[in-house]
Amino acid sequence: MIILAQMLILVLAGVKIASVVGWLPGFEVNKATDMLAATAFAQPKAAEDKAAKSQTDAEKKKDTKPDYYKTPPAVKDAMEDILAQQRDLAAALAAKKAELDQRENVLRAEEQRLIAMRRDITEKIAILKTQEEKLAAQMDAEKEEDIKRYKEMAKVYENTPPAKAGPMMEKLDTKTAAGITMNMKKDKAGALWAYITPNKAVEITRQITRSGGYKNE
Repeated sequence: MIILAQMLILVLAGVKIASVVGWLPGFEVNKATDMLAATAFAQPKAAEDKAAKSQTDAEKKKDTKPDYYKTPPAVKDAMEDILAQQRDLAAALAAKKAELDQRENVLRAEEQRLIAMRRDITEKIAILKTQEEKLAAQMDAEKEEDIKRYKEMAKVYENTPPAKAGPMMEKLDTKTAAGITMNMKKDKAGALWAYITPNKAVEITRQITRSGGYKNE
């Protein structure tokens, strides 16, 4: 295009010179000049139009490429999804295992507590049973001692005249009086009732009844 423009300039210059020298008429010079100028302007414009058309065709051709020439969309990695699901599942299983382990530890601790409590209760029951047996033996011993003492006192009251033994019996507490009376012979004990007040006699009788009655006939 540059070379073509230079040639057109040289041609225009030659026409002008010819016009000045008189080789060509003036109107022909002007006509030739206008034609050359139009040609000079038309050629670059045509070149520009051709270049623009080529660019437009290239763009259209570029846009109308088949789908297999186009860049495929990003495809999500299926393996990554599977790994993510497996990680989530592993995390859920780990959390569930931790929860079950915690429950198991709580149950084991509760079981140990119950075992210790049962052992403690068993030991306390054994202690109470031992104490009960000791207390029962002690009570039996005391009871035997009381019976022995009541029998000895009963002999004293049997050998004491009723008129004197009755006022003595009156002054004793009801339990002691009943214990002595139960170990006396009935006829000896009956002789004392004449020298004991009715209220005292009633109290002694009630105590004898609760204790199982006379021991001697």
